[in-house]
Amino acid sequence: MIPAVAFIRQLQDSHFAIKPITLIYGEEPLYVRRALDALRANLKGQGYLQRERFDVDANFKWDDLRMETAAGSLFADRRIIELDVPTAKFGRDGGAFIQEWLKMVHDVPPEIGFIILCEKIEYKQKSAKWFKAIEAAGLVVESRPIEGQKLVGWCQQRASEMGLTLDSESAVLLAERVEGNLLAADQELEKLSLLFPGQSLNAQHIQDSVADQAHYQLFALSSAMLMGRTQYAIQILQRLRQAGLEQAVILWLLSKELRALINLSQLSQRQPLPAVFKQLRIWPSKQGEYRTALQRHNLAQLQSMLSIALAVDLNMKGLRAGYGKPDAWIGLSELVFKIAS
Repeated sequence: MIPAVAFIRQLQDSHFAIKPITLIYGEEPLYVRRALDALRANLKGQGYLQRERFDVDANFKWDDLRMETAAGSLFADRRIIELDVPTAKFGRDGGAFIQEWLKMVHDVPPEIGFIILCEKIEYKQKSAKWFKAIEAAGLVVESRPIEGQKLVGWCQQRASEMGLTLDSESAVLLAERVEGNLLAADQELEKLSLLFPGQSLNAQHIQDSVADQAHYQLFALSSAMLMGRTQYAIQILQRLRQAGLEQAVILWLLSKELRALINLSQLSQRQPLPAVFKQLRIWPSKQGEYRTALQRHNLAQLQSMLSIALAVDLNMKGLRAGYGKPDAWIGLSELVFKIAS
């Protein structure tokens, strides 16, 4: 297993050895994307000119992929096959396919380069035969969240790459304002590099130019809840309270996510989830979070939680006894806990 940052550096080596399968996974989407982009570029430079992508869900037919790969020798160009498996649940057929493929491939470099993309992989899944097979014959690349003091250092390093200099105070302030959203941190640094090219920045630059942390913490709360990071979600909720964010804004977020999950749960009973995502116009970067939440909660549970959200709303407005202000924070905390648990 190799960290995504180290893997990206390895790809810059002209002697990088292509493996038959590369698994890229993790909870930090920025480096999952960067690792994927860097690997695609490297493979393209080595003659892998065709690329096919498959979304793998419970209805995916692995026999079709067997037929697709069996026809590989008919093509003159090497090619890439990407499998997007957010939940890392391959089933018996998928696990068998991976093991069979790795036993069959002996060409160096391989004619087909497989890239498998997953979100979070649980500890038990790492002991599965398919995972062990990839570790033995391929590459496993992990993208871990960057938090706390490591995020401060990352901000300074990334700023340096963009021609900026962040002093310690400005780096800490930036990290606080974007914590939980590395994509946002990268975007803010790109914006700062355009506003202040080649300059040394201080805390005042960050205060004047970077959106207040509550803006990003709100989206971080959404991601933490959906991914089941209960303790982290509660911590974010407390930060939002300390920042003075209105209870109604947080309740709006919780209700919005619950309605989205209810729609997904209802529609997925009649058609494949990838088609539902497309119908509801849910971006790929968010799909893994919703998949993870749907694994924990069924439709009845989600509808029950939406009823709780309605009760909290009525209580906040003084229309029903219960969680009135400031006790509405208790109701919001319970609701965040239920969604994330």
